[in-house]
Amino acid sequence: MANVSELALKIADEITHRTSCEHYRLVLNEERVPDITGSKIGGKPYWPAEKEFPVDHQGQKMLMLMQVNCAEAGLQAPLPEQGILQWFISTDPERMYGCRGNFCDDGSTVAIVYHEQVTECATPADAPTHDAVDEMRTPVKREVAIDVMPEQTSMGVNDGHFNRLFFDIVKEITGEEHSDKMWYQYLSNDDCLHFEQQLGMKRPRHQMLGYPVYSQDEVRRDLEAHDTLLFQLDSQFSNSGNGELVMWGDMGGGYIFISHDDLVARDFSRPYYCWDCG
Repeated sequence: MANVSELALKIADEITHRTSCEHYRLVLNEERVPDITGSKIGGKPYWPAEKEFPVDHQGQKMLMLMQVNCAEAGLQAPLPEQGILQWFISTDPERMYGCRGNFCDDGSTVAIVYHEQVTECATPADAPTHDAVDEMRTPVKREVAIDVMPEQTSMGVNDGHFNRLFFDIVKEITGEEHSDKMWYQYLSNDDCLHFEQQLGMKRPRHQMLGYPVYSQDEVRRDLEAHDTLLFQLDSQFSNSGNGELVMWGDMGGGYIFISHDDLVARDFSRPYYCWDCG
């Protein structure tokens, strides 16, 4: 800390102050066995008899990566406060984790499903599950319960909005204009290390809302249209040393973004799904 400049400390504190918000940290709990309506990754999805199961561009049933029981998790607005929210992807062997490349924005290979009411479950017998799919087609390797915890967070250094905010604050403090630099070009090595430690945020990072934490750089193609992080599911090994729980390529992460207005309207028909690799 002694080698970190006063200016860097001021900028970092101001970024934390301006971007602090509540999000939901999702903790994978290997000690608890989730039920059919519980919050979890993998396993058999909750599904009511009267609803059509999601299918991909080839008409094949999709695989559930995650579901969150909103009432049990204690979610608050703008997220749903009741019902079950789910994330499905295609298992098309020609698309890595359902993506052609590393993103999908046309809804052909990803689905976000919201069940406003939880009724009697009648999951189709042929609904794919993680243990019946080639492990190279799914990042989720086994069923694991999720504990949901609200907490405060702030913007990290690889969020697409970070660089602009950084230099807006620099201008306010110093009067200097830097429109052609990246934030790390402005700081010393010690200052950069401080920013990465304080604002980089540790992984694994499973969350809802808040700010994405990438393995590399910003992956959204349109920051304004996809301004809200609905889900982030990171790579993680078992705490008991029993292999992988989630693995996106080489220690990457998966992300679902939507617009804030769509979230408020409970319209999950236009998700932006992407993943990156470590």
